[in-house]
Amino acid sequence: MKKFLAILGLTVMASLFYVSQEVEAVKIGYTIRKQEESKTQLLDRSRALKYNIARLKAPNTLEKRLIAQKINLQSPKTWQTLVISPASAQKQAMTRSILSNGPILSKFIVGTAQAEAKES
Repeated sequence: MKKFLAILGLTVMASLFYVSQEVEAVKIGYTIRKQEESKTQLLDRSRALKYNIARLKAPNTLEKRLIAQKINLQSPKTWQTLVISPASAQKQAMTRSILSNGPILSKFIVGTAQAEAKES
């Protein structure tokens, strides 16, 4: 009789352990499903926001906004534009770093040369 009760007790304990593990697995499954739905919603929201940003940056939309606010913009003239090559941009950055460390007189001299170069 003791063997039977011991086997019955072990069987009940194993069954309870199995059921508790199944319940935990179902809970985890629900949590995963909720997180996947949340991820899907966030990805959809992200796509919608990217679309809105692209739409708001579109030239037609900007033009309509400017017209609504009565702002008149014109394209710059050729003399108003300056094309800087990557090499000259790097030289300007180096000159600025040298000027920031040098004395005030050298800043004045080099600054004047840069101003003359920009005019031509």
